[in-house]
Amino acid sequence: DVSTLVQHMNQILQDIHATITSLDLKVHDEKLDALEAWRDSAVAELQEVFQKESGDLSQKRRAERDEITEKRRKEDEEIAARRQREDDELHGRDQRKDAERMTKLEGAKKSTEDEADAKMKEVEDEAERMLQERNKKLSELGEKRRV
Repeated sequence: DVSTLVQHMNQILQDIHATITSLDLKVHDEKLDALEAWRDSAVAELQEVFQKESGDLSQKRRAERDEITEKRRKEDEEIAARRQREDDELHGRDQRKDAERMTKLEGAKKSTEDEADAKMKEVEDEAERMLQERNKKLSELGEKRRV
C-alpha cells in the first residue's frame, strides 16, 4: 500500500534529519569554546595570583635581607666595640704593669744607689782613717827622727 510506504518513507526521512541534526557539531564547538575560555581565564588567574605572590614574596625576602643586614651591622658594631674595650683594658693593664715595673726599677735603683753611697762612704771613711793613720804614723816617725 502506498500510504504505508509514504509514511514509512517520511519516518525514514525524519530519522535521517534527526540523525543529521544530532551530528551538528555547533553545540560541541560551543562547549569546547566555553571550556577553552574557562581554561584560559583560570590559567590567567593562576598566573596573576602567582605574579602577585611572587611580588609579595620578593618584597618579604628583601625586607628579611634588609633586617638581616641591619642585624649583622649592629653585631659588627657590638663586636668592634667589645674588641675596642678589650684593647683598652689590655692597654690599661700593660700601662699599670709598666708603671709597677718602673716603680720597682726606681726603688731598686734608689736602693742600689743608697747601698753604693753607703759603701762609698765606708770606703771614703776608711781611706780617711788610713790617711789619718798614715799621717799620724808619718808625724810620729818624723818626731822620732828629730829626737
